[in-house]
Amino acid sequence: MAVELVMPKWGLSMQEGVITTWLKREGDSVEKGEPLLEVETEKITNVVEAPASGILARILYPAGSVVPVTRVIALIAALGEPVPEVAVPPAAEAKAPVAAPTVVERPAPAAAGTGPIPATPAARRLAKEHGVDLASVRGSGPGGTITKEDVERALVHAVPAAPAPIQKVSFYSDGYRLDGLLYTPRDLAAGERRAGVVLCVGYTYLKTLVMPDVAKALTAAGYVALVFDYRGFGDSEGPRWRLIPREQVADARAALTFLGDQPHIDPACLAVLGLSLGGSNTVAVAALDRRVRAAVAIEAMGDGERWLRSLRRHWEWLDFQARLAADRSARVRSGRSARVDPLEIVLPDPDSRAFLEHAYREFPPMKCDLPLETAEALLEFRPESLVGQIAPRPVLVIHGADDRLVPADESRSLFARAGEPRRLEILPGMGHFDWVTAGSPGFRRVTDLVLAFLREAVPPR
Repeated sequence: MAVELVMPKWGLSMQEGVITTWLKREGDSVEKGEPLLEVETEKITNVVEAPASGILARILYPAGSVVPVTRVIALIAALGEPVPEVAVPPAAEAKAPVAAPTVVERPAPAAAGTGPIPATPAARRLAKEHGVDLASVRGSGPGGTITKEDVERALVHAVPAAPAPIQKVSFYSDGYRLDGLLYTPRDLAAGERRAGVVLCVGYTYLKTLVMPDVAKALTAAGYVALVFDYRGFGDSEGPRWRLIPREQVADARAALTFLGDQPHIDPACLAVLGLSLGGSNTVAVAALDRRVRAAVAIEAMGDGERWLRSLRRHWEWLDFQARLAADRSARVRSGRSARVDPLEIVLPDPDSRAFLEHAYREFPPMKCDLPLETAEALLEFRPESLVGQIAPRPVLVIHGADDRLVPADESRSLFARAGEPRRLEILPGMGHFDWVTAGSPGFRRVTDLVLAFLREAVPPR
């Protein structure tokens, strides 16, 4: 029986989603858990995975369609299985235009009458791991069955195939499996290698907020981009909602290793880019890891204690310090830290609070409680003490002049301590979150600055 793929509902307020890209075409084979399409809501860009293995038998809504939640958008069936007709309400189709809707082109599937290709289980596993098309392998086993040795011989002579534009990937950091999305340019030729950029998300962010849009801007310019969830966040393993900057820096360095190991990446051409706390992490990664050729920090803080103190009145700061001291003693006695709302640690201005609370409603998995230990770790995090180690590799620092969550003086301090070559861009009228909507003037302004810098520091090809 055909399996229905429905428009997911990720948040209490989500009523519909925009299909921006189909990653497969009708007739393609799919594996359970494989990315099938990309869907945008107001602030989240997420990848929808296949609920079952089989053939993508029917796509009911093309890229560009605005579809209500829970409505069937595609059918997955077994090879040769009849596919039922599904009525598509016309009101849901292409209700709003989407920039550059696309369907990824794939070779036409083999005719259903050819039947399954005979191969041993070991051969199938190896072929799947390396993306080898069994139809292109000559079998040496009984009746032409493809063996593991046949696949190994094919791998020796194979030219690596160009990867899919979005791949769900995983890698390990300190033994924890981290979940990521790898974005690849559509014009990447088989066997070609490109420059790669690791993207570091901000304070309590998940990989689906803001960074997918930045990744797509990078891939449109020819770069490969990797965005991931830190340990304990999103789909990654690790103690839930434990946010310690030095651990996130280790995760970003693991992401750098994973990206550099990809066959379509030039490991000598790697860059890092981060937003907010992710920008601070980026500074530390670039300072500690000589593999980084260039670094971009957007709205980053340079000194955690100075930053957190700037968000509080004097008496609030004294109370905050006393609270941390009490929690430090409790951790020593019990091994546990008190859990708090993340906005008790980073006190947001009204505009930032409204943005974050809307994001929490839109995408509840972002809502978390953090150990109070996080605050102490942030107080001790001073990326500006490391930024001078990045030179002579270039660094770009971008900040909004009207940022009321992270003062622009934090980026000015980072820039002052950086070595040459360095660049500082303080953008008039820009706050902490008001530029992050893809396609907005602010978003284009920031990404234009990033791309101009990267093209000079680390050309994509």
